[in-house]
Amino acid sequence: MYKFNDQLCDVCGKAFDINSDIVTCPECGTPHHRECWHQVGHCVNADKHDTDFEWQPIVKEPEQNRLTCPHCKAVMPAGTLFCENCGQSMATAVKPENGQPNVQVFGIPGMMGVSISQADFERINNELAGEIDGVPVRDMVAYIGPNSHYYIHKFRRMDKDAKYKPFNGAAFLFTPLWFLFRKMWKVALVTAAFNGLMNIPYFIVMAVELGVLGKSYMFPGIESVASICHMIVLAVSFVMAFMAIPMYRKATVKKLKQLKEESYGDRNVYYQKIMEQAGPSKIGMLAVTMFAVFYIMTMLMA
Repeated sequence: MYKFNDQLCDVCGKAFDINSDIVTCPECGTPHHRECWHQVGHCVNADKHDTDFEWQPIVKEPEQNRLTCPHCKAVMPAGTLFCENCGQSMATAVKPENGQPNVQVFGIPGMMGVSISQADFERINNELAGEIDGVPVRDMVAYIGPNSHYYIHKFRRMDKDAKYKPFNGAAFLFTPLWFLFRKMWKVALVTAAFNGLMNIPYFIVMAVELGVLGKSYMFPGIESVASICHMIVLAVSFVMAFMAIPMYRKATVKKLKQLKEESYGDRNVYYQKIMEQAGPSKIGMLAVTMFAVFYIMTMLMA
């Protein structure tokens, strides 16, 4: 099995070594880790068996023929469609100068966009290695996008300490908007509906004071009801602030596993799907912007 050393498994993307338990497809010769073969249940290239497809090992190219990612500056083999470091398209990639390129760190706290040496990149590259709930950390970083280092740090700390319960301030202050921003549609809808219903008494009081509604809409004790409902909303928001990051982790893992299944082992398709859906929700960003404008206008009118 030495001929498979440093070759990549098409299922998990990890390299084979002399200690790997390898299963090769009897039809096309594609190597798999044994656990990956059992995970898929068949050859990852089974859909190509009706053609003349035959697995070929990846031949490492000379350094001068490799490509530099235009986004994070990591060096990739010639012909790479999507950077394996940040997942961005390599369509405009260029060859490194003198075979000694600098790279920019992707998703590392305090070092976003900093140009560093290849040696330092290798060290940081190792920090991005590993998995969380069966999903490569690097894939999570690419999918989460901005502020990914914050969430990866929280995820890993949750694994190290089962008692650790991260508190998310943004999820406490703007519960529905935070979940909308992070593409957790159902939770955003439920919390928005709950907040809207609980704040009806408060809205009635404010509308009467502003002259929008008549005093006939008021009933005895409505101010107390409004205060109690407001306290309930705060209590629920406080609980959701502790649940937000664990829920986001679960949603992220589920989404990435779904995208991988839909890609049928094709890493280029997988990365393309990640980048198409990476980052916060555009609808969420619009909602946050509109809320901020509304809040500022309300404060100016008060």
